[in-house]
Amino acid sequence: MSVTEVIAQLRQAHALITQARQAALQADAAITDGADVFAAATLGSTQPEVDQINHLAARSAEEVRAAHALLGGAQEIIDGYCHDIAGHGIGVAGGPLLAAPATDDTATRPPPPTGPPTTVDEHTDPQIRYADEIAELRRRGAAVKPHDVVRAERLDDGRIIWIENGDDDSGRNHIFLPDRVRNFEEVHIPREEIEGLLFAAIRSGTVVGHCGRDRPVYEVEYLGERRRVAINTTAEGKIYGANPISRRRKLRRDLHRK
Repeated sequence: MSVTEVIAQLRQAHALITQARQAALQADAAITDGADVFAAATLGSTQPEVDQINHLAARSAEEVRAAHALLGGAQEIIDGYCHDIAGHGIGVAGGPLLAAPATDDTATRPPPPTGPPTTVDEHTDPQIRYADEIAELRRRGAAVKPHDVVRAERLDDGRIIWIENGDDDSGRNHIFLPDRVRNFEEVHIPREEIEGLLFAAIRSGTVVGHCGRDRPVYEVEYLGERRRVAINTTAEGKIYGANPISRRRKLRRDLHRK
């Protein structure tokens, strides 16, 4: 078997593990949601079976999260193996992929991928792309909805910031209401760059003041210009509101109005 064929098999294995990690994340969410429903329905019960079931639910969630982490470790090993034999990681194109030769277990093996390999970072499903960040947020007890996450990022200081679709009152859908999008476009931030600006501001911007009731204003270099944007986040790091701010606008220094 040639190196190219080995890499093709490694990529297939990596993609299958990605699917398994997604399944583990979904299982974790299902267990947690089921446990919450059961706890609410049995609140105040003195039946010993209730405590036992709650304990089993907690243990199940812990095991699923451990499996998710172990699968991530397996992907790192595969990536390292690929780098050792081919000089690049699993997500780097290494020439045309050839299907592995037929063997006796062809009938039981899944078919080889027909397109370029999909890595976690390239996956279009945010629940897969940000699986590590979502799992970490859940371990911290953050109020995150995995199926609603649009984007997440781990900062250099270890904090995780993220944005969910939300609704008209909070989250991405709130920020992307037509009137608010026009506000950004008036300061030369097109719709497709709004989300990037928010994350860039929190990641590398500087808080230069406050506006509204409690909204910090960040200043950051973005698209070749100094920009100011007011962003609301929860204490856990979820972005739920934002609007552009003119650099001519006077800001107050304190968080809250006096």
